[in-house]
Parts: sequence; C-alpha cells; structure tokens
Amino acid sequence: MVRAETQYLDLLRDIRDNGEQRGDRTGTGTRSIFGRQLDYDLREGAPILTSKRVALGAVAHELVWMLHGDSNIQYLTQNNVKIWNEWTFELTLKQMGYDIPEQGSEEWDRLMELYINRMRTDDTFANMYGDLGPVYGYQWRHAPKDGGGEVDQIADVQDALRHNPFSRRLIVDSWNVGQIHQMALPPCHLLYQFYSSTTHDPESGKPYLDMKMYQRSADMFLGVPFNMAQYAMLLTMMAQATDHEPRILSHTFGDTHIYNNHGEQVDLQLSRADNLYPAPRIELNPDIHDITKFTRGDITIVGYESHPGIKAQVSI
Repeated sequence: MVRAETQYLDLLRDIRDNGEQRGDRTGTGTRSIFGRQLDYDLREGAPILTSKRVALGAVAHELVWMLHGDSNIQYLTQNNVKIWNEWTFELTLKQMGYDIPEQGSEEWDRLMELYINRMRTDDTFANMYGDLGPVYGYQWRHAPKDGGGEVDQIADVQDALRHNPFSRRLIVDSWNVGQIHQMALPPCHLLYQFYSSTTHDPESGKPYLDMKMYQRSADMFLGVPFNMAQYAMLLTMMAQATDHEPRILSHTFGDTHIYNNHGEQVDLQLSRADNLYPAPRIELNPDIHDITKFTRGDITIVGYESHPGIKAQVSI
C-alpha cells in the first residue's frame, strides 16, 4: 500500500492542479473536488504528516475532549488548543452586542486574547460563553434518545466489539439532523464504522480492527492533517480497548478542497514531497482498556520528525 503521506500529497496536488473554483460559506472560496478515498495501513506507521509539523498535542487533547463527551472549549483553552476558538469567540461577540472586527486584525487579536484568558480561568464565563452546542463529543457520548434519556455511542460500540464483533452496526454518527441548527459548526467528519476482521495479527494473535470514516467537508491543508492523525489515534485506542490490533483506516471524502488563501502554503508543502521523514508510530498506555478512560498523557507519538510548520488562517 502506498504510504499515507504520499497519498495525501498526491490528492493535495490533484486539487491544486485540477480542482474546480467554487464559492463557499465563509466567502473565501476554494478549489474543490468530490468523492475520493485514501487508505492508511497503520502497520506501516501512523498517517501523520512529516512534510509540515502537525500539532499532535492539540490533536490528542481534542480527541480526549470528544471521547469524554465534552462540548465546552474551556478544557481546550486550558491546554492551549486553539482550533475551536474562532467559533465560540464570534458567537460571544454577537451575544454581547459587540461589532465583530475583521478576522486577524489587531482588534480581533486583542479581543480574542481577552476572551481566551477569561475562558481559561473563569468557570462562570466559560459555562455561559464556551459551549459549542451538541457537537462531536456530545453526540458520541450523549446522543438524545426519543422519549428521554441518551445513547452513549462510544460505550455501545466498545461493548459490541467485545461481545458481538461481527456486527454491521459498529457505527458512531455525529450528524444529528434535528440538532444541526444548535451547533456552532455542523460536524465535518461525521460518521465512522468499525470492522473486526477474521484475520489475526501473526505476532499478537489478536484480530485486526479496521475503520472507515466519512468526511463531508475536508479542508485539505489545515483540517485533514489533524483528522488523519486523530482517527489513527482513535482506531488504535479502540483496538487496545477491545483486544484487537489496528490495521486499515479508510478516509472517505465528500467536498475536498483547498481554500484560496492557502495557495502559497500548499505550494511550499508540496515542494517537500520528495524529502519526507519516516512515518512515526502511536503508542498507548498499555494499562488502559476502556476507551473512555484515556487521557492526553496516555498517548505517545514515537519517532516523529518533520519539516517546520506552515501557518495559515482558518476560514470561519
């Protein structure tokens, strides 16, 4: 199988060279293609990019945050994870009646710093202005049930993999259509399914575990590198929790795009395509056997070397 990063870079180049120009919700505009899939073999290393530095601490913190069922960004801000800041910040300015400054301006940065500092330390403020609505973690752990109560999709899938591993219902779904309007941002990576194989790892004797994830909207430069690494972590964690070995992560895309303001960054990253570092590995605390109990400290990336990071502005 072709190395995960090579597949990613080939797709990135294809979008740059052959994608169609489209408008989008943010007003930035994109070059876009539709309906592709990449397959990553975790036995050959984690699908973590080396052509630019990926903020793996942020990736792991966000995953743990979601697995714990959280939807308030206070935990993320306390751990210097910035990926959701813009959405709650803009919502807060609207709720407080402030004019919204231009994204990236001095006034935007000044108000954002005040907002994040207060979010980290003021629990009352965080409860009022830090919630994203019923996004990923809420749906994974607290999906509302008809007639009252909730469904813990993560716990249910973990239990099924232990006791009914050949089920065709090993699915976690974040696209709750009845609650989309309550979310700060509808889920981009919205559904994933596990597959317990009858083939066993020759060394451990454990069955392989595969995963397929569908991503309706894929920001190839900023978002997808996070998603690749994060779902590889998730597959590895679920495998350990259910006595499997992680194998293939299939990453299926809908609208797959490069934002128009990321062109120079994409060119720089692609210029490094022939000079990649070896793929790193994901290692977990071997004492954790419940996927809901992992913390950031239980996830280690071994052997990660990369080219320097490449900054770009997220479009909201």
